Amino acid sequence: MPSASTAFAAAALLGLGATFAWAAEYDAEVRRTTYGIVHVKADDWGSLGYGYGYAYAQDNFCVAMRGIVGATGRSAEFFGEEGGDLRADFVLRFLFGDKQAFRESFLPDSSRPAAQLFDGFAAGMNRYLRDKSARLPADCRGAEWVREIDAVDIGMLLARVALQGSSDQSTVRNAIYNASTPGAGSPPAPPAAVSGPPARIGPAQLERAKGALRDWARELGDTDRGSNALAIGRDFSRTGKGLLLGNPHQPWHGTGSFYQVHLTIPGELDVAGASLHAMPFVGIGFNRDIAWTHTVAFSTRFTVYQMPRNAADPRQYGYDGGFRDLASETITVQVRREDGTLESRSRTFHRSHHGPLGSLIDVDPLLHILTAGTYLAIRDVNAGRYAEMVEQYLSMAQADGMDAFTAALAGIGIPVFHTLAADRDGNAFYGEVAAVPALTATHFSSQCINGPLPLLARIVTNDAVLVLDGEKSACEWGQEVDSPVGSNVAGYRSRPKLLTTDYVGNSNDSGWLSNPDQPLTGFPSTFGWLGREDAPQLLRTRLGHLMVAERRAAADGLAHYSGFNLGLLKRFMYRNRVYAAELVLDDVLTVCGDIPRNALATSPNGRARRACDVLRDWDRHVNVDSRGAQVFTAFWREVWARLASLYTNAISDRYFWRVEFDPGKPLTTPHGIDLSRTENRELVLHELSDAVLSLDAAGVALDAPWGEVQYFVRRGRRIAVHGGDGNMGVYGAISAGLVDGGYTEIGSGNSYLQAVTWDDSACPIADTMLVSGQSDNPKSYRYRDQAIRYAKKLWVRFPFCESDIKRRQLGETLHLQE
Repeated sequence: MPSASTAFAAAALLGLGATFAWAAEYDAEVRRTTYGIVHVKADDWGSLGYGYGYAYAQDNFCVAMRGIVGATGRSAEFFGEEGGDLRADFVLRFLFGDKQAFRESFLPDSSRPAAQLFDGFAAGMNRYLRDKSARLPADCRGAEWVREIDAVDIGMLLARVALQGSSDQSTVRNAIYNASTPGAGSPPAPPAAVSGPPARIGPAQLERAKGALRDWARELGDTDRGSNALAIGRDFSRTGKGLLLGNPHQPWHGTGSFYQVHLTIPGELDVAGASLHAMPFVGIGFNRDIAWTHTVAFSTRFTVYQMPRNAADPRQYGYDGGFRDLASETITVQVRREDGTLESRSRTFHRSHHGPLGSLIDVDPLLHILTAGTYLAIRDVNAGRYAEMVEQYLSMAQADGMDAFTAALAGIGIPVFHTLAADRDGNAFYGEVAAVPALTATHFSSQCINGPLPLLARIVTNDAVLVLDGEKSACEWGQEVDSPVGSNVAGYRSRPKLLTTDYVGNSNDSGWLSNPDQPLTGFPSTFGWLGREDAPQLLRTRLGHLMVAERRAAADGLAHYSGFNLGLLKRFMYRNRVYAAELVLDDVLTVCGDIPRNALATSPNGRARRACDVLRDWDRHVNVDSRGAQVFTAFWREVWARLASLYTNAISDRYFWRVEFDPGKPLTTPHGIDLSRTENRELVLHELSDAVLSLDAAGVALDAPWGEVQYFVRRGRRIAVHGGDGNMGVYGAISAGLVDGGYTEIGSGNSYLQAVTWDDSACPIADTMLVSGQSDNPKSYRYRDQAIRYAKKLWVRFPFCESDIKRRQLGETLHLQE
């Protein structure tokens, strides 16, 4: 499509003058309000994507391009083996195909809004590249990998995001890669040294295999990118309107971080909130009638199938008494050498009808013994379903109330999240309505879980890794009456979900205690194997519900009356209590009281005393002025690393706690350290000593204010970061590594916050906070402006209605046509 200037120039040459009428393919209006929030208005989906793509590129063009390079399997081509990810390149190219194959197999039909958004978004980014290539950030200006893109690039980026809890999880991705063969046509056989029968595993080897599977479960259950969410109904609201608190814990850099946008097609769409980078739709947001948010759900996103290998022909596997052929495909990628030249590398991948073959050699080579004479295949519930994800989010954004919103969820397009929502009428909703395979009791019986590896995986991983009998058609995924057609995804009716006028909350555990007074029981582990029913809950889960209970009783010091309004909801978010300290610190200090007074300061006991001297005066919070939070943070990380359960990410060691977990009291147990056990006293002293050693080595004063210890630097300014390690039971979680000077390697945590409610007007009331800012460019002021407000526990009003947008508008309106 020629640009407007080109078209008018051509008209002048033809002598058409004022009679020329040029019809733009794309026509959008872009405005910005305070803190760079983008508002895009257009009359059609393609133009909406065009305006959004251009505005987004103004802030983050390089971020999107790096994400697209990776999603299209070209990272090693441009960045080499050191800077790229060769394994991911191979696997993604195998799963998606090249761009032409992806277009033919996965791109939505051009008549669908999603396809039009993709086309427009890519065109908008390309327009920015043509207009402003000389103004790109230095890290990508003029780079070979910076180019014009198309809808397929956007689709492949979104398709990769949909697989983040399954085939693009590092261990699963490596399993697929390791089952391939360099330049060969036949699947690899297990190494000869481990190809014997399962009985060859001895007790020591068995424990090693168990440990490897536990490590995989821990990776799958990593809550580092967890979240909190709270939806308040009219019975708990001071105004009778619903309220929603969204607190996703996402990265602060790269395509996994958020961007704030307001998208409007008059009469058809009017939605605001945040999207992940380069995604042309709102992922967490609100409209005039409803607001929603997500937390990561640790549910079943894939199953492993084990099938017998045909001993006479390794290109076949057994199925229902016969044999089927494996499909093979050779993938070739380009790899940049150190001298800048390219070389081609090829690997042959193999696929059964269940899915790609996988190998557990990276989990532990010993597991080959348990797979001798068989193949493993991985079936991914989100494979090929990214378009359903986009269409569902567009339907959610158009909902005019809770009925329409929950109807939109029935498409089951969300890949990995719990969903919580509130509406202006005062309804609150929780549901695990993400993609989960349709499995029945048969799948968990001996008919489908049999043999050493399936049984061991189930026992050791708490169903985080399910290995099913791939030889039997009876063990194929099912199809429920309301499953999306042909998806084999569990339908909406079978989901744990709750619609209430009280409240619902979630902090990454299963849906069991979404509302402790209305527990959701009897659901299989597929809907939440982490923090499942009758199991210890994350400390964030416990603290969130306990703070709600205190608010109900007006016992939290926030107000003398019960219930929530918008101001109280925002203060609730920034409480920064450390719940682990509330549970154990008194006992820790008791242990320190027994340290001999003549203990040398440089001895383990002396270091433990130094720690306790600080902890006695600590306020048990992680506010910027809290002194001593670094000591407890270092101490608890040591304790957690030693004792945390693989299946709950909570410390469930019954020998550690004075009061053990009681399923009848899941929010108050376990608690206290059992000091009658000498080993617990020794553990406390040892980990306190190690905490002081690590802080001393990093040059961190034990009694420094937390804001001087946990901070990050943006545009030369040190910005204090309140919040802390989520595993300590900090609601406002921040994931930061300890380096020289403090906890300054901040990778993720509080990211996009939104507190939303309504009054009797047509406009939603939304206060938000994007901690990382609208731009990932270190030279942009938008790289730090909201972080400065976050440090002061402030929020940003997100204008929605036209009068509010005009009042907060920055600069001139940008009219874009092409």
